[in-house]
Formats: sequence, structure tokens, C-alpha cells
Amino acid sequence: MLTFKPIKKRKRVYQYIIEQIKNAVEEERIKPGEKLPSERALAEILNVSRTSVKEAITVLESSGIVNVRPGVGMFLSNDPINTLGYKFSKIVNKQLSDFSDLIELRQAIEGDAAYYAAKRITDEQKEKLTLIFKKLIRLEQKGEVAIEEDFQFHATIVEASNNPMMLEAMNVIAQKMLRGLRESRHTSIQDDLLNNAVLEEHTNIYKAILNNEPEQARSAMWQHHHATNQRYVQASVEKDGGTE
Repeated sequence: MLTFKPIKKRKRVYQYIIEQIKNAVEEERIKPGEKLPSERALAEILNVSRTSVKEAITVLESSGIVNVRPGVGMFLSNDPINTLGYKFSKIVNKQLSDFSDLIELRQAIEGDAAYYAAKRITDEQKEKLTLIFKKLIRLEQKGEVAIEEDFQFHATIVEASNNPMMLEAMNVIAQKMLRGLRESRHTSIQDDLLNNAVLEEHTNIYKAILNNEPEQARSAMWQHHHATNQRYVQASVEKDGGTE
């Protein structure tokens, strides 16, 4: 009987679903051409919503890993195991690419935003940034995820640039930012050294802005995003067995 482990963590749930199906294929608990449990059954077994299962199946179907036959069910592709493994790896690489693209965009926007914030920040904005920074650091020191606080810290810096177009651009990518933060912060909080590195990076950004040091602020923001991308890629490679 095909078995899966209930999912308890909440990151991007569809990724966990794909990972469990990938493991089942690698361990030959499900073989090429065999039928998978229905969406409803998978949702119950994995303790997730059917929406998350639908998202996972959509990705797997578009990648050629499963075939959905209306009124019949979902079937694993008849491809050889090594071909299926390659298709699973392409999904991982696509996720890495999307994350890296988002980081590059944030570097471009937030690097300059930090630069101008260090030059233009008002006393009122300094107070707001300080309150958010202290809350963020307090949670980071406790090893908590602090996704909303992290987002607010970065959004407040863009606001302090006093450039409405930068703030508008930030608002456009806000939801993608939050998804990216969920992924990257779940990576960092699992390791004290990584969590301390994130804490130090945020502190460097904050001090440069509060001390009205534009170049240092831009550099600190760029380095923070660069390190975030490296941490995420490394964690993804290690989770996937050390291969890219």
C-alpha cells in the first residue's frame, strides 16, 4: 500500500507534496504508469488542503511527471526512473531560478532605496524604522520566523527613500516577497549561525541608514540579499542530495 507522511510544517505546502511524491518514486513505492491517490485522498493523507494538492499536481502535470485522465485518475508517467528523476530536478531548478530572479530585482530596488533612505529619511521615519527593527531583532534573537516583521523592515526602508515610484514597485512584488521570505527564513532559523548572520545583516543596514551613510547602506542591503540567495541555494542543494 502506498503511504505518505502527514505534513505538519507550513512553508509552500505544494513543494512538500511534490517532495513526498518524488521520494515515493525514488523508493519505488510507486512505479511508472501506476495510479496515484485522488486529490481528496492525498489531501487527507498529507493533512493539507485540496488547493495545495491541486497546485502540486498542476506543477507535476506541466512537468510531464503525472498524467491526469478526467474521470479516471492521476497516473505517474511511464518514463524510466532516471527520466522521472531528471524531471523532478527541473522543478527544483525552476524554483531556484525564480527565487534568484526575485532576489536580483529586490537588490536593484532596495539597494538604491537604502541609499536614498540614508540621505532622505526623516526623524519620524527614523522612529518608525527603529521600532520595527527592534521588534525584528528581538524575534530573530529568539529564533522565530518573523516573516511579517522582516517584510515591514524592508518596506519601511523603501518608504524612507521618499521615492513614490520605488514604493509602488515594492507594492507590486509584495506577495512574491512574502513567499520568498517564507522560504528563506525557514532556511535560516533552522541554523543558529545562519540566523545570527541574518541578524547582523539587518543591523548593518539599519545602522548605515540611521547614521546617514548612503554608500554603506546600499552595500549592506546588496550584501544581505546576496547572502540570502546563497543560503537558499545551498539549503536547496543539500536537501536535494548535493546535486544541482
